Amino acid sequence: MSYASLSTDQLRQSMVEHLMRIMGCPDDETLARDADSILLTLDDRLAHEAAAA
Repeated sequence: MSYASLSTDQLRQSMVEHLMRIMGCPDDETLARDADSILLTLDDRLAHEAAAA
């Protein structure tokens, strides 16, 4: 799933939700991959926002 269409705040909220779900299901590889995708998208977004400021 692509998370690029989400706002920065939505990405942050989604990251928190995924981390909370990971605590409950630490062996769920699909959940971990989704969280990784969100994290990379959020990291890229924040880097671009910082560069633009």
